Amino acid sequence: MRLLGGGHAELTLAMVAVAALRTPANTDHEVVVEVGGRNLPVLPLVETALGRRPANTHSAEEALHALGFTMYVRRRYDKVSGRPVVLDRAARKSSS
Repeated sequence: MRLLGGGHAELTLAMVAVAALRTPANTDHEVVVEVGGRNLPVLPLVETALGRRPANTHSAEEALHALGFTMYVRRRYDKVSGRPVVLDRAARKSSS
């Protein structure tokens, strides 16, 4: 996987298992992964496992998916209407 600031690292199942013991469950993150029946934030989990920060959430998700883990994404809702937020093409492009 790509790392922030350059370089690459390989994530292993053993690294994820050990990091899961040290990573607190956190509901503030948008993308979580199920590890041992717990939903853990993807970036802090991978950062703990590698000792370095991944380049981005997508790199971390791909590495965890390759190891067989399932990711979940929290959906955003409009506070006024209560409906799911849907971004148009321009908004999606400007948000990345």
